[in-house]
Amino acid sequence: MALANYVPGDLTQPPYSSIFPLRKFAGLAGVTVLALAALVAGPAGAHGETPAPTIQTAPTITDGGVVDNFPDGMTFSVHAESVSAINDIRLHYKILPDGTAANAVPDFTPGKSVDATVSLGGASLYLPPGTIIQYNWQVADARGSGNATPEQSFFYDDVRFHWQKLSADNLTIYHYTGSDSDAQKLHDVGVQAIADAEALLGVQVPFNVNVWIYDSSDDMNPALPRTSPAFESKIITEGIKIASDTVLVLGGVSYDTLRHELTHIVTAIAGDSALGSLPPWLDEGTAVHAQQDQGGFKVAIVQAIGLGQVLSIHEISSYPGDPTKVELFYGESWSIVSFLVDTYGQPKFAQLFSAIKSGKTLDDAFQTVYGFDQDGLENAWRAAHNLPARLTDSPTPSGQTTTPAATLEPAADAGRGMSTGELIAIGVAVVALAAIVGFAGITLARKV
Repeated sequence: MALANYVPGDLTQPPYSSIFPLRKFAGLAGVTVLALAALVAGPAGAHGETPAPTIQTAPTITDGGVVDNFPDGMTFSVHAESVSAINDIRLHYKILPDGTAANAVPDFTPGKSVDATVSLGGASLYLPPGTIIQYNWQVADARGSGNATPEQSFFYDDVRFHWQKLSADNLTIYHYTGSDSDAQKLHDVGVQAIADAEALLGVQVPFNVNVWIYDSSDDMNPALPRTSPAFESKIITEGIKIASDTVLVLGGVSYDTLRHELTHIVTAIAGDSALGSLPPWLDEGTAVHAQQDQGGFKVAIVQAIGLGQVLSIHEISSYPGDPTKVELFYGESWSIVSFLVDTYGQPKFAQLFSAIKSGKTLDDAFQTVYGFDQDGLENAWRAAHNLPARLTDSPTPSGQTTTPAATLEPAADAGRGMSTGELIAIGVAVVALAAIVGFAGITLARKV
């Protein structure tokens, strides 16, 4: 069904007034009560009486709603009135599900009747499609009297397209092209991808996940976070995780892009916290591991292994700024993750994520679960691929100092089923094609 923008209606807060109840005491004659009433109603000061108190009213506020300016954010408006000059207006808001509460103060001229607006999003604050803003207005006047509107929610929609929605099993697919059967297939693949990642990492996703399917790069680009023009000119983004519960994916690409991005939803639950976060190679390597076909990432690492030009584990501990190293970064990250899972098993892999989430440093987490740190892991992985050890002072998995890789036994199935002959053949083919594809754009699935 089509999505409609939710625009709150008037939220007028009527002024309140003080109520002074008249109590009738037993034993007083009616004439006495009337005399007292006349005395109260008489002119102030005639016999030294205290004037009746002035009724104080709070400012009245009308929520003017929200205008969706996607991709340039949204504009909130408000009207406020009071018997004294309005001198403070604030938009109190929270970006769900992860944001903390914040205030935005509009520019306005103080007065007894004021209109004001606040804009969120655009170049100063990236907001992805599907963002829900929880908000209310708070107003005060020169007397110090204040008032607030009830809390409301606004759904930030990509209003350029007429979206259809398919939602079940804690996964929602938004799409504006393609058939209902296409959307159902994407949904089925997505549900299974989340289940597979949950099983691998030993966690459960406790919230609904949203997937927005775009028909083309031109359609999706305005919805993406901004990066450098040089990077964007070299990279075609096929998918991206842009919030803890939301991914964007290009339609028409392989289902593996969807598997990759949804796995990022699960890795964040399993390994990220205020106390610790996953290194990029572990996060991306796990997402590529979820793919059924590693494609160019696999080709890139096979070529690098064949040429002895792999990156160190410290080089893949941050995302590459050089577009020419992107596919190798993903491929090597996948290869190391596969080595961990295939050699030491799924339970230890899940324990590693749990240790990182608990706040342990990366090296402490690896030592606790595997008995070696990241340098030890790298040299064990290098040995499995007949690469010489990178000289460090770190212990190997056996607790001994590092030795040349030729003396170490390669781990079984380290290449995920590829023989030495296959490695060589693919490496030669890639070298032959390098001159042809050297200046071609790179496509990838990535996360923020």
